[in-house]
Amino acid sequence: MQSGIRNMARGAAVVAVLTMLTACGGGNSGPPTYTIGGTVTEISGSGLVLQNESGDDLPISASGAFTFATRMPSGTSYAVTVKGSPTSPLQGCTVSDGVGTIAATDVTNVSVTCESGYTVGGTVSGLQGSGLVLQLLAPGGHPSPGGHPAHDVGPPLQITSNGPFTFDFVYTESLGFPTLAFVSQQPASPIQFCVIRNAAINIQAANVTDIEVGCSQHAYVANAGDNTVSAYTIDATSGALAAVGTPVATGTSPHAIVGTQDKKYVFVGNEGSNDISAFAVNSASGALTAVPGSPFPAGTDPKALALYQGDSNNYLYVANAGSDTVSAFAVDPTGALTPLSPATFATGKSPSSIAVDHYLGYIYVANNGGSNDVSAFSVDTFTGLLTPLVGSPFPAGANPLSVALGAGGQFLYTANPDATNPSISGFNLIAAVPTPLSGSPFPLVVGPYIATDRTGAYLYVTAGSGIVGYGIDGTTGMLTPLPGFPVVTGTAPHSVTFDTTNQFLYVANDGSADVSGFRFDASTGGLTPITGSPFPAGNHPDFVTVF
Repeated sequence: MQSGIRNMARGAAVVAVLTMLTACGGGNSGPPTYTIGGTVTEISGSGLVLQNESGDDLPISASGAFTFATRMPSGTSYAVTVKGSPTSPLQGCTVSDGVGTIAATDVTNVSVTCESGYTVGGTVSGLQGSGLVLQLLAPGGHPSPGGHPAHDVGPPLQITSNGPFTFDFVYTESLGFPTLAFVSQQPASPIQFCVIRNAAINIQAANVTDIEVGCSQHAYVANAGDNTVSAYTIDATSGALAAVGTPVATGTSPHAIVGTQDKKYVFVGNEGSNDISAFAVNSASGALTAVPGSPFPAGTDPKALALYQGDSNNYLYVANAGSDTVSAFAVDPTGALTPLSPATFATGKSPSSIAVDHYLGYIYVANNGGSNDVSAFSVDTFTGLLTPLVGSPFPAGANPLSVALGAGGQFLYTANPDATNPSISGFNLIAAVPTPLSGSPFPLVVGPYIATDRTGAYLYVTAGSGIVGYGIDGTTGMLTPLPGFPVVTGTAPHSVTFDTTNQFLYVANDGSADVSGFRFDASTGGLTPITGSPFPAGNHPDFVTVF
């Protein structure tokens, strides 16, 4: 009896102590916590993993209710996402009501719906550098009133090698929007510029496997003496050229050459046959295949080509030296050329070169046939049609043969290789209108061609058997001779071009039937010959293009 009384007293004392500890904040009690959960429906595969706030993983094996193990206090945010999609069969799962803040009650309304889906992938070729990252994008309209900005779809995909790839994302019909694949980060060490073909993905009932990511860089040379185009692959580290197959036949006396930014097509202006040869490019090898219907008629003596990427199409412009016009074409998805309406636009005498301001939508044409001027046009980005600027054409030096933009399109320069008064003309493009710089034209040594690097900080001119370099003042546009020039090239150098990464410069040598290659120092403008340069070309190589 006394033992029972003592036990009851001891129990009462324990209760009293626990009550005191609770009052003081001790023991296991604390703020109330709540669960996060909901329902999964229509799951038929295995491997679904849900995640809350990037840390609480929950494998799901069947449809029905789910609850994350970790409890959370009121006022805490939560975000439920799909970390892993079901496979066997492949499914895509979407989350509704998965983001919010706990409000003093268990969350039970997160909905995860799974449905059949398809993978999105393709092939990478030509990758030498590291750091390539691909991303899927849902355009969602333009960031304008009534529209929505684009947003990423699924996680980014790191690419480390050539070959097939598949995004970690399942494309389902319920997404209801088109998707684009794009390069969110370009490779480095060495620097490369990769482009994507077949980037648009629409709702369909099959896995997407045809996306092509091409990182190879190619050069093409128009050989006027043997009516061919030579193709080369550019080594991303050294800049050396390696021939691709045998030269491909063109029209008569090919002169100018240009390629599209997406590396899909190359166009060649044939002076002798008054037409344009069009070629499709193999993104991996660089090999050329004639586009059906090629060659396409142009004006008389097509001497220069330029491409402009509009809002809905690529447009090709052709300077016809024999008919004093510029022809304008839309580039069809197949690479075929369709004349615009109207198809030609008047210039000065014997137009010989075209420079394009891709950002503001203007083209400038050097007229070499005695009118000694530059024609200027605005480009309609929707139709590709040209409108002459008020006051066009604008006076230049004697017989301007080529034209180039500098300092991000602030200035325009023409090479005027007049036999008596050779010079370089410089213009400030105030509201796109060429206004002569003080002292222009400048009495400088100049040959047939002029070009700027891809930043517009330096200008290079072919002259004699070499190339001369100038620094461009970004404020005034004035030219300063660079030390260490002229740099020796092959015989009778004609055109100059830079690679897309702005690391290498190439010169087509008409007299020695080869191409000189140089490594470009962007800090000084200096040029160092590439090992193995010059590289053999065809007979009378006049123009070289790189893309």
